[in-house]
Amino acid sequence: MLQITQAVFRRRLTSTIALPIILLLSLSGVSIWQIARLLEAMQWVDHTDQVIAQANRTQKLLLDQETGLRGYLLSGEPEFLEPYQQASLLINPAFDKLGHLISDNPTQSQRLKQIRSQQTVWYRSIPEAIARKSRGKLEPLAALKARKRDMDTMRSQMTNFIATEEQLRDQRTQAVRLTTTRVIITSVILSIAIGGFLAYFIWRRLSRVSQTYENALSTAVEQTENAQRSAQRLAALHDIDRAILAAESIESLVQTALTRMRELVPYQQAFVALFNFETGTSQIIAASSATVELQPPEGRQMALADFACDKILQQGIFYVEDLATAQSYPPILARLRSGGIRCCLCVPMLVEKTLLGELILATTGTAAFDAQAQDVAREVAAQLAIAIQQSNLRQQLQRNTSELEQRVTERTAELQETNQELESFTYSISHDLRAPLRTMQGFAQALQEDYGDQLDSVGQEYIQYITEGAIQMDTLISDLLAYSRLSRAQIQLLPVDLNYVVEEALKQLSTQIAEQQAQVTLETPLGSVMAHRSTLIQVVTNLLSNAIKFVKPETQPKVQIYANEEQNSIKLWVVDNGIGIAPEHQERIFRVFERLHGVEVYPGTGIGLAIVRKGLERMGARAGVESQLGTGSRFWIALPKAVLNSKLSNESGTAYSIS
Repeated sequence: MLQITQAVFRRRLTSTIALPIILLLSLSGVSIWQIARLLEAMQWVDHTDQVIAQANRTQKLLLDQETGLRGYLLSGEPEFLEPYQQASLLINPAFDKLGHLISDNPTQSQRLKQIRSQQTVWYRSIPEAIARKSRGKLEPLAALKARKRDMDTMRSQMTNFIATEEQLRDQRTQAVRLTTTRVIITSVILSIAIGGFLAYFIWRRLSRVSQTYENALSTAVEQTENAQRSAQRLAALHDIDRAILAAESIESLVQTALTRMRELVPYQQAFVALFNFETGTSQIIAASSATVELQPPEGRQMALADFACDKILQQGIFYVEDLATAQSYPPILARLRSGGIRCCLCVPMLVEKTLLGELILATTGTAAFDAQAQDVAREVAAQLAIAIQQSNLRQQLQRNTSELEQRVTERTAELQETNQELESFTYSISHDLRAPLRTMQGFAQALQEDYGDQLDSVGQEYIQYITEGAIQMDTLISDLLAYSRLSRAQIQLLPVDLNYVVEEALKQLSTQIAEQQAQVTLETPLGSVMAHRSTLIQVVTNLLSNAIKFVKPETQPKVQIYANEEQNSIKLWVVDNGIGIAPEHQERIFRVFERLHGVEVYPGTGIGLAIVRKGLERMGARAGVESQLGTGSRFWIALPKAVLNSKLSNESGTAYSIS
């Protein structure tokens, strides 16, 4: 009877498993087919994106060719040919790659062939134009217009080409959306239908199986009890985790973990030893005991050889069911045996294959630690190892933090001492160096006034050199002192009216403006910014002085000053008609003593723009320049916008000139 019942159960179980598998395989087949269609549609969308990206790159290369050629034909400078030459090397590979991508589209392929043919014809006429320009001849206007017309045609066709691909991408994207919707709807319908059928089928089969085997209930009860025991184990381990996190020292966290572990493992004595491989010693840091008689002394140091670390690492765990019958064991267990212990469990505490110590559990009974107890001991040992490692790292971090704070204190004291030395040096420059200069300048002037008629032209020229050198040295000292003060001065940012700043700077430069007959145009209002008033006046004065000074001989300096607001800042622009600055030198001019011209051509110390940048950095602002050789310069400074409670007095925009 039992054999018949088992045979019926096997048949019912086989049919119960087979039918759902068949239905699920069918559902998987339909899903795979639909997903394959969806992936194919998405691949076509991705392919169209690649075509559009390659077309844009090709169009940019055409633009680089035209721009580079036009710049060279207009200026005659060979550096303008670099974009054209680089684009010429890349244009054919770009056309080839684009042609390969659209090989499946005859219409686009034909359009691309036309564009490439036109580009080839356009390109053939370029070497002759370049050669003609290199000989100093002008390009005929008709040829320029023809090339521009051909390039405009190519770019227009390329734009149409890209627009066609974008339309195709939109169509394919719409197809992806439709396919996705169909996949979702079909999958949902099939899943609901098959799920409902399987639920009903399995319910019927399980009902019959439960009627055949009544012992299923007892099995479920047993499984529930096991689950409850597992849940209790997990809860206890979780409590140990929280106790470890709440502990403030290694000793307290180990003591807490051992106390909680007694709820899961029936030990009478437990302790943790930490190893020090450098000194070859170990130390018992915490212990827990069910009886006072078995309590081991904490803090006791022992030899590392007493724990047989190599044996424990090789076996992963060392378990002795009965010390009375065991043949060999570590010396630490011999000491426990003398105290009445018979069963011991030794578990290594490892962190990334590094042995930190050992957890030892002991009891007076025999074979007391089963497989479940050993698993719990391993888990607790792993938790303790991580907690001890983190505690050691935290202590090391605290020591490093203390050392760092000490170093910062020492460096701060050194910096203060250095600043004091710098102030003494600045005082020496201001008084001790300037006194000899004034003496030299005064005696040179007296020599020229009293004995000028007794000196020939060479002697008078020497006296003039001495005077000019003294003046230049005094100016250099003044600029160095100004730069040094900017680095050390206390800066307090307040709302400052830019109109007032520019007007004050123009007053200070009135003599220079009159001597060079400069024309300065100011567009107001300029707005208000957060800045240090005197520092900002010095910055604007230096910018205006440079704008007036660095112009070609026999050229009237013209300077335009205006401002524009950005999101949270205001940009003040100083535009001149000077000699201009090459792009590779535009960052260099803001450094100390950086000059692009000799003193005999344009006087100065090479510190003016360095003062501009240093002053703006102290105020949290920025500076820059936009320029080309021979086309003038556009210097700008950007400062945070000021928020004022009252409106400025000058609310209406005006423009006026100063000359």
